[in-house]
Amino acid sequence: MSLMKFFENGIKNFYTKYARLNLPWRKKIITPYEVWVSEVMLQQTQVPRVIEYYRKFLKKFPDIFSLSKSSWKEFLPYYRGLGYYRRGENMLKTAKTVVETYNGVFPMDKEALESLPGIGEYTASAILSFAYDKDVIAFDTNAQRVYGRFFYGDKKARVNLKKIEKGLGLNKKKLNAAVMDFASLICKKSPKCEICPLKKRCKYFSQKGKSEIIHSKSIDSFPVKEAQVFLWLHKNHKEYYSPSPDTFEVFRLPKEYNTRAEIKKYFKKRYGIEVSVRPPHKKIHIDGIPTIFVNDQILLGRHGFGVFKKEDLV
Repeated sequence: MSLMKFFENGIKNFYTKYARLNLPWRKKIITPYEVWVSEVMLQQTQVPRVIEYYRKFLKKFPDIFSLSKSSWKEFLPYYRGLGYYRRGENMLKTAKTVVETYNGVFPMDKEALESLPGIGEYTASAILSFAYDKDVIAFDTNAQRVYGRFFYGDKKARVNLKKIEKGLGLNKKKLNAAVMDFASLICKKSPKCEICPLKKRCKYFSQKGKSEIIHSKSIDSFPVKEAQVFLWLHKNHKEYYSPSPDTFEVFRLPKEYNTRAEIKKYFKKRYGIEVSVRPPHKKIHIDGIPTIFVNDQILLGRHGFGVFKKEDLV
């Protein structure tokens, strides 16, 4: 039996036994809109949390038309907590575009889908596969891990997707769902090789994972708990806000406010605004003081900050 056929049979049998058909986005008939909503949410949050968000979201916005009429203020309560709020903004933009340009129907063309705000190659493929039953592989980090390990022995290996797409005859809608479930239940970050039905021909298993480059994380000696915060408050990196109305200054917070939760509390209490906080993107010492650099965006609320363009931040 060829390697492709072995993989196909194994993944199909696994899916027959263990498919997560109880997930709300796994129903037999699903709209492109429902697929899109689930995929945006699944990019950011674990499945158990997404289920609750997904159901509440669709109850409030059951179709693309209702979402296209929503304001950010109406939308936010049903998205808040998922993070990456730029994606939320893109959802509203895409909803309006699909209604205005495509009469409320997501296009069946991959290039057209990818032209919509926030929709990349994977999400476009997922819509085509799950909603339109097109013969395409939806390739995300989970699929990369499964195909990379089985065929190449390394979850970071360069996968020849065209070869796999051509070699696997299984219906791609079923294949994509099976690979997602397999990645979630078996081929996890720390794989459960001992119960894997594919281990007999899996290159990762045969090599005992030696080809998978695992960089051991060195102990971070940076004293995060003692770090002050230099914070850039912005809007899509196009407008930047300053506590000074005349000159641009970063917001400086003492070490008591150096966690994401405390930063949110700080801006809510001091300025009456709700903010989205990104993880620190830099850790350095300034004048001997440990300092973390953080980006932040305003979600709700009015402010009296100075407003500056990116070119003014020199």
